Amino acid sequence: MRKLPWLDIVDEAENASAGLAAILAHHPELVFLDIEMPQRTGLDLCTEIAQLPDPPQVIFATAYHHYAVEAFELCALDYILKPYHLPRVHKAAYKARLAIAKNRPQALRTPLERLPVRADEKVLLIPYDDVAVAYTNGRDVLVSAKGAVHKCDLSLQELEERLQGHNFYRTHRSYVVNLDKILEISPWFSGSYVLKIEGIPLEVPVSRKHAKDFRSRVGLWTFKHGF
Repeated sequence: MRKLPWLDIVDEAENASAGLAAILAHHPELVFLDIEMPQRTGLDLCTEIAQLPDPPQVIFATAYHHYAVEAFELCALDYILKPYHLPRVHKAAYKARLAIAKNRPQALRTPLERLPVRADEKVLLIPYDDVAVAYTNGRDVLVSAKGAVHKCDLSLQELEERLQGHNFYRTHRSYVVNLDKILEISPWFSGSYVLKIEGIPLEVPVSRKHAKDFRSRVGLWTFKHGF
């Protein structure tokens, strides 16, 4: 967790009572809980957290899978099972970050708007304007920027939400495109299109479902006879 540049660890606690005291003292926006804790369980603490006037987001990190339903019913945003895999932990943390941003719009506002991606063991922060396209490849989400391709821990839906307000568009269920990076638009089957994107050899589809709205976004109505 210490590798996430936007996440500060303010305290740690060994039991539910100490955990609640730390929450009341620091007012964190995100709390990680285990199920098995001395004195009382993490579920007990989750119940108390849910009753606070401004409760933090809660992610359970535990070896006990059979408590997941109860945890979600109480207050959990996500539920991670041991043994932990770093991409899964980071994905849960970014999910919490998006939830926090929706509840507290000022909380995550920064002068620089960048997308965190992976490069070996490092996290790179890529300016939104440098991103050409994000897409799924199996279970992975990949981001192409300045000719390089990086893995991103966000889902494509989470990435799309993060890029709202910028000039990005979901052309297909598997692709989010920077409209400023489109070089060519070619007609394809049944009213759909394929796009040539600056700096990458990949051909990006525009599905028939999105074609009409896409034409409006890029001003293709003036060329309707050719398309």
